[in-house]
Amino acid sequence: MTRDVVLAIEVHAEPKVVFDTVASRSGLASFWTSDVQGEGHQGGELTFGFPQAPARLPMTVTRLEAPGAISWSSDGPWPFWGGTAVSWTFGPSEHGTQIVFRHTGWDDAMPDETFGSIALTWAQVVSRLKDVVESGGAPNPALG
Repeated sequence: MTRDVVLAIEVHAEPKVVFDTVASRSGLASFWTSDVQGEGHQGGELTFGFPQAPARLPMTVTRLEAPGAISWSSDGPWPFWGGTAVSWTFGPSEHGTQIVFRHTGWDDAMPDETFGSIALTWAQVVSRLKDVVESGGAPNPALG
């Protein structure tokens, strides 16, 4: 069995703006972590560095469909992350874009406290994405 993080938020920005932010290294650096390396094209690998992490987090881009969807997979070295998948979908809403974020495939053996910490961190990251796209791109990375 697995469990998933699922978050949804409406932002006051067009889907293309939100997509372009999540699809680019500079955009990711503006809301998630300032240390983003790699290739963001379909099949490419992005790696993310964090000040307190013992290793970089690699993510393979598995889906890149402008302006509606981006997906990554993780086989990275972090405990519990191997075999998980991240997806972002962007659809038009009354005031801009509805973002649905999912991080799926977490092993049920993961301690509840660890899962809760990851879910909370993703909520902060998604909130920072909202801040960045609504402010016109003023960088504000959640994690360094």
